[in-house]
Amino acid sequence: MKLKISILLSAIVLLFSCQRDQEETQSIDQVLKLYIKNSTNPDLLNPKIKGSYTSASLLDLLGPKDSLVISGYSLLKDSDTITYLDYPAGAIRLKIDSLSNDNEQIYYSLFALKLTKSATSSDKDLIKIEYKSTPSAFQISKLWYNGELKFTKIPGQPNIVTIMK
Repeated sequence: MKLKISILLSAIVLLFSCQRDQEETQSIDQVLKLYIKNSTNPDLLNPKIKGSYTSASLLDLLGPKDSLVISGYSLLKDSDTITYLDYPAGAIRLKIDSLSNDNEQIYYSLFALKLTKSATSSDKDLIKIEYKSTPSAFQISKLWYNGELKFTKIPGQPNIVTIMK
């Protein structure tokens, strides 16, 4: 009798544990491609082109200390050999309290993009990224560059931002 009860309890536990595999998974869409150009140079991130920046670095402004270096980004080339900054993640994200429904949460990151031309010449631009999180997706929602809205997410489209300097 004890064996039958033990087998029955084991079967019930196994049945409930199998049902968890059918939970919805959350898709992640947070990779940003950032291009920087001007009217005379379509590739300001390529250090081999005269007049371009020689280096780029990201500095987190929400950390325990200001301007902590963010790692994990890289400078890559697209199919047209144009250099872009590939930023998958790395900066601290803070939750924004909102009045929207409980299934949607908004987060943001704030960091500086330091673009260096020489030992005495550099630009420090401000980037704010807003993320939207729902049970089905975590994605970039908006991006501001030096306080100006430059990107709003279009569902199904990549997160590509081009900055004109």
